[in-house]
Amino acid sequence: MKVIDTHSHLHFPDYDQDRESCLLRMQEKGIGTIVTGTTLSTSHSAITFAENHEQVWASVGYHPEHFSSSFVYKGEEDKGEYSIDSLRNLAKSSNKVIAIGETGLDFFRIDEGMQVNQAKQRQEQGFREQLRLASELDLTLIIHCRDAFLDIVRVLREEKQKKHETRTVIHCFTGNWEQAKLLLDLGCFLSFSGIITFPLKKTQDPELAVQRVIERMPMDRMLVETDAPFLAPVPHRGQKNEPSYVTYVVQEIAKIRNVSEQEIIENIRKNTKQAFRI
Repeated sequence: MKVIDTHSHLHFPDYDQDRESCLLRMQEKGIGTIVTGTTLSTSHSAITFAENHEQVWASVGYHPEHFSSSFVYKGEEDKGEYSIDSLRNLAKSSNKVIAIGETGLDFFRIDEGMQVNQAKQRQEQGFREQLRLASELDLTLIIHCRDAFLDIVRVLREEKQKKHETRTVIHCFTGNWEQAKLLLDLGCFLSFSGIITFPLKKTQDPELAVQRVIERMPMDRMLVETDAPFLAPVPHRGQKNEPSYVTYVVQEIAKIRNVSEQEIIENIRKNTKQAFRI
């Protein structure tokens, strides 16, 4: 394999009609992927899918929005309620499971009428439980962050002081350089998606753009992903994403850093092996 897309949802129903063709395109381009759980049901299906495909691994986790929102994406419906013991059992059920997540904090999705502080506390409790599970099982932690950056940093610092730490990946990082430095100081890997191929908004300060992070950060902490079926890169923006499109992310990083694609591929491959123990 040339590159591993470190975050996709290829096991979601979006691919029920074309999953095999997506896998074929991955094989042709030398692309692997980590299919990521967001509920108990999608974590279970991630394992099943990974066990049936050599170039696929699984992550099991419970997305923070499900602690505070009634929003459910197609295929995420759970028959049972969340418990950390259920996730532990899933994580220990297969050697294809290499990570816990996606977990984290998402303060964007809090149902109207729900007490905001209670919703945030419930998300944080679930985040800490999954962080500690990753530490307990020596698995990588995949973090989702939306409208909650400082709280993510605070929790990581507090848990590190308690010796609850493991290899940590910030999924779909889109922050600025000052934010990136805080996460890099905590030992995190930063994973970049097709968003980096989008043109800057006219009102955006270029100095605060994620592209500045890619220019400045150490190469040995950089990962790539698609978050498929979401966030398709240019030239497929607005369409359904797929793991093979991670090549566009690699191309954009090479362009931003003014180096060859092969250099980026070699570094990303090394980083992914270190981050996920693949």
